Amino acid sequence: MALRRRMRDRRQRLWLALARRGNEDAFRRLYRELYRPVASYVAGRVPVPEDAEDVTAQVFARFVQKLDAFEGRRGTVMTWVLTMTRNAVIDHHRTRKPEGCDADELAEVLAGDRRDPLGALVRTEVLERIAASLDRRPAEIREMFSLRFEQDLRIREIADLIGISHAAAKQRFARTLREIRRELMHEPGAEEGGRTCAMAD
Repeated sequence: MALRRRMRDRRQRLWLALARRGNEDAFRRLYRELYRPVASYVAGRVPVPEDAEDVTAQVFARFVQKLDAFEGRRGTVMTWVLTMTRNAVIDHHRTRKPEGCDADELAEVLAGDRRDPLGALVRTEVLERIAASLDRRPAEIREMFSLRFEQDLRIREIADLIGISHAAAKQRFARTLREIRRELMHEPGAEEGGRTCAMAD
C-alpha cells in the first residue's frame, strides 16, 4: 500500500507540473484520478445529490484557479485537493444555515456518513463491529478514520489536513485502535488474538 501511494503521489505531481505548462492530456489524467476521491468525500458529507455535484464542481473550479499555488514541500497533490474539498464542504454547510453552523455540527458533518466512507471497509462481521465501535467515537476520530480508509491518506497527511501534529494523529489512531481491540476481545465469540487494521505510517 505504501508503494502504491508513493507511485500515486509521484504520478500526480508529474501530471500537475505538466498541466501547469499547458499540457491538456496531463490535466485530464489528473482530473480523472482526483475526481472520484473528491466526489466520494463530498457525497458522504453533502446529502442532497444536486448540492454534492455543485460542491464538487466548485472544488475543481478552485483547483484550476489555484493550479500554480501547489507547493510540493507542504504535502501531496491529493492532500492539497482534499483540503480544498473539506473547506468547500464547510463553506457549503455554513451558507445553508443563516444562523451558521457551530463547531459541533461541523465536526459531525466532517465525520461523514459511515455507510459511504466505510462502505468498502465493512465486508466482514469483524469489520462491521469495528465500524459500529467507530460510530461511538468523537466526530474528529471518525473523520480521521474516514480519511484513512476512504481516501487512503497517510497519517501525516491527515494530520496536516485537520490541523494537528503528526505525533498527535498517530497517538489518537493508536489509542482508538487499542480501545476497539479491547471492545472486540470482550464481545461474545471474539477470537483470541483478534487484530484490527494496521495504522503504521
